[in-house]
Amino acid sequence: MAEELQNDDVLESQGDLLEPTPKVIEDVEWCFQFFNNEPEVFAYSSEGEPAGNLTIELKPLEGEGLSFSHNGMAFRIFPRPISEESKQIRAEENESKN
Repeated sequence: MAEELQNDDVLESQGDLLEPTPKVIEDVEWCFQFFNNEPEVFAYSSEGEPAGNLTIELKPLEGEGLSFSHNGMAFRIFPRPISEESKQIRAEENESKN
């Protein structure tokens, strides 16, 4: 009897380690959020159609970028020439891999 309880405890512990499969959102909207402010919707799926993936691609070109703004706050993702500081960090990271 005690052995059965121990086996059940092991099974429960193993179950706790398994990550659940994420549930697919059938009718979806994509949002961005500043701090804990209300999320801002910037895209949504077409009604009655399966939701597709949202892919954002930015090319390493001058003037390329993505901006969101709301209530005077701006969020930007953009490419720029690499700085000396980033070059140094990159070199240090590469050295630590070797």
